[in-house]
Amino acid sequence: MLGLKSIFFMTDFHKDNKEKSVNTMIKYSAMGFQMICVIVLFAFLGNYIDKYFKTELPLYTAFFSLFGVVVSMVQIIKQVIKK
Repeated sequence: MLGLKSIFFMTDFHKDNKEKSVNTMIKYSAMGFQMICVIVLFAFLGNYIDKYFKTELPLYTAFFSLFGVVVSMVQIIKQVIKK
């Protein structure tokens, strides 16, 4: 009977561990999706400003794309530290 209890305990342990790993995987994939969305949003904003001011070089697009990378990295770092 003791062996049976330990088998059930290990099953519950592995089930909890598997749920934690799935939750972690979902959390980090959501962070990646959030990062892409922020960068694309800032790039579109820069593109819109470039078209509005009719600039020859896409300076606003480049600036806002890099700014989007910085903003998204700050968000990711805050979320990872928060854990």
